[in-house]
Amino acid sequence: MADQRTDPVYHREGQMYAHNTTLSSIAPLSSLPASTQPLFKPPPDTTKTPYILTSPSTIFHAQGGGQPSDVGTITLTSPTPDGNDPKFTVHQVRKVDASAAILHLGTFAPEEPRFTDAEVGLEVKQAVDVPTRVLHSRLHTAGHVLGLAIHLLSRAGEAGLPRDLRDGKASHYPGAAFVENIGLIPGDAKARIQDKVDELVAQDLGVAIHFWTGEEAGTKCISGLDGAAVGEGDEVRVVDIGGLGSYPCGGTHVACLKELGRVVVRGIKRQKGISKVSYEVVDA
Repeated sequence: MADQRTDPVYHREGQMYAHNTTLSSIAPLSSLPASTQPLFKPPPDTTKTPYILTSPSTIFHAQGGGQPSDVGTITLTSPTPDGNDPKFTVHQVRKVDASAAILHLGTFAPEEPRFTDAEVGLEVKQAVDVPTRVLHSRLHTAGHVLGLAIHLLSRAGEAGLPRDLRDGKASHYPGAAFVENIGLIPGDAKARIQDKVDELVAQDLGVAIHFWTGEEAGTKCISGLDGAAVGEGDEVRVVDIGGLGSYPCGGTHVACLKELGRVVVRGIKRQKGISKVSYEVVDA
């Protein structure tokens, strides 16, 4: 298994859905350390052996930061020496160690290849499943827009929100998306939060990705350096919503807020000083 760092192309090119690269390693999931294997969910077809593929670069978003991984396929761009050209279906992508390769879990079809050292270095085409990527990007950006709306209302002292609210955890999974705030948001603030979210989306603000120094990100970002502070070298990757608010983030995003459709605030739950605001995205 290759241990070199994988270049996360999706950090810079969030709307790239196909990418040519090479294979760095191919190995059965069972070859990973026993402590690592449980991090992966078994593929749907239990009759096939799950494998891990690595490449020098990838467009597949690795699960993390509250966002699920991409799914898709990896195919050879030229025949193997033995003429066996299976398609690899990517079911899950993880980055177990920040300094290690990004691991693509999946299965081969129509049959498992006969692996030799010749496979390493072969050219392959990565293709993410576009509808899945777009949905994940919409949900992730929508979570930041919801957090920004709450932040703006809180700092303005509107809707009964305390001024000292602070960002907490977040999930951007389909059907289970929420943002948390440390502090209590009253239940009757839901309508005002929805209005603020609608207002921001209606402005069709641009969504920009920046790479800032840790000092700059800590100063400019709403949550400071808390959260998914993912960097390249000594830089921190940041998502900026129309210049109104920035967050350290390693996820994928839409290019502008009109691509979100409508962000629906579903409910507010409060427990032990934490407010959880759930949401979803629907077509406008």
